[in-house]
Amino acid sequence: MKVLCLHGAGSSGVIHEAQMANFRRELDPSYELVFADGPFECERGPGVPEYRTGLFFSHTQGYSPADIAQAIGYLEDILEDEGPFDGIFGFSQGAALTLSYFYQQQAAANPLRVKFACLFSAAMPCSPDAGMGNTIISKLRALEYDIADRARCNSQDLTIAEQEFVNVLQQTVVDAADNDSLFPWINMDVYRYGDQDAIPRVMYPSLMAQKIQIPTIHVWGQNDFEYMIKMAEVARSICEECMVKTVLHTGWHDIPKRQTEIKAVLRRIDWAMTQCQG
Repeated sequence: MKVLCLHGAGSSGVIHEAQMANFRRELDPSYELVFADGPFECERGPGVPEYRTGLFFSHTQGYSPADIAQAIGYLEDILEDEGPFDGIFGFSQGAALTLSYFYQQQAAANPLRVKFACLFSAAMPCSPDAGMGNTIISKLRALEYDIADRARCNSQDLTIAEQEFVNVLQQTVVDAADNDSLFPWINMDVYRYGDQDAIPRVMYPSLMAQKIQIPTIHVWGQNDFEYMIKMAEVARSICEECMVKTVLHTGWHDIPKRQTEIKAVLRRIDWAMTQCQG
């Protein structure tokens, strides 16, 4: 089975390969893992140890719809040029990009080039669709609403849908940016004053025409930062419930290291392959 492995932001294929060492030891010999570098060189990412040297990469140049579309294009090139692949193992940013790719292909009724994905510690999934959430974003801009201002939480000026949008962002990317200066995102003022085309279109169920239908396994650490756990939960929520399996492990923002936890993930991957055959 051939699987494409996508690293997190500010990492690399080499670092990701080392990160998955314990996991790889438990894999059946029939697995062939391909570790790809993101196309954009960048600074060291959050959580990447100082002893890791070399070049660092990102799968995206930013998180606007155009940036996500560009990243999906690069991913499609890898899937075509180095495939065929059976699945994707995505970590953090790589997991989020995988979901962006799945959603775009599904919305366009295009065939997917993989059968399943195992997503570790997924970051916030964003859409290449510049129309996603447009009505809500336009209303918030008209109010000059500061999404990062928690004092305005549960504002009576907002509808239920608008408040949900604010809550999702505050619990994920706003918290992340407040707590980690290396977290790759944008200045939240873009939601009020910036170019509307530059605004990331975050994905969560009520904004989407349909959920992602392909089998996905979602894995994250119970000791990860609360905002990263929330992102992983949002990522899981945009996938069809009957096509989802979840594994929690005792680590933080990482690949599970304990043998029992790795074997639990592998059982879910076997389930995903069964779904594909059915």
